Amino acid sequence: MPVSLCVILCGLGAAAQAQESPWSLRVGPAVVGFSPDLKVSVAGAPVPGAKAKVANNTTLGVEIGYALTDRWTARLALGVPPTATVKGAGSLTALAPPLTGTLGKVKYGPAVLSATYRLLDSGPVRPYVGAGVNYTVLLESPDGDLNQLEAKSAWGSVLQAGFDVPVGERWSFFVDVRKVWVKTTATGVVGALGGAPARASLKLDPLLVHLGVGYKF
Repeated sequence: MPVSLCVILCGLGAAAQAQESPWSLRVGPAVVGFSPDLKVSVAGAPVPGAKAKVANNTTLGVEIGYALTDRWTARLALGVPPTATVKGAGSLTALAPPLTGTLGKVKYGPAVLSATYRLLDSGPVRPYVGAGVNYTVLLESPDGDLNQLEAKSAWGSVLQAGFDVPVGERWSFFVDVRKVWVKTTATGVVGALGGAPARASLKLDPLLVHLGVGYKF
């Protein structure tokens, strides 16, 4: 091989090794804690004092990152679809004796698109903050006290904070917290009340806590 060609190829190889890929992947358990607020009407009449309880979920979270600059990163976080159980509370527990207390169950796919800014570019702990949007895809709505339950997918806003702990050049541990503000509506009929139509407006406003390991390509 000519010396000049060897020099060019060796130089390109060294440049390729020096240039880091902008892509990263983070995987680990994610806990979803809800702060529900419920408004319900049955047969067109509001139900005063209606409240809801939504059980927390744990799922596997996956995040794909793309470094826009040294400090700015675009992130897409997804989760294996969990199922949230919505239980009636407050005045709903006394609405009618036949009610079981479970208004319904919702299987959903959480997705968060955000941009984060790294506050420190070096050191053993590298915190960041960010903001973005959430889209909650509602996949299934098994019946409970509300039969023929139909819930709508919804958009929401997100604030985010977290930190990375680098372990070597490519691996890291991370803790990430996202606060999501999202509201959905659902319709159905209350079989225990002779099939009376019902409509619910439910604020979920979950807190997402994601932790695990990250890898830079």
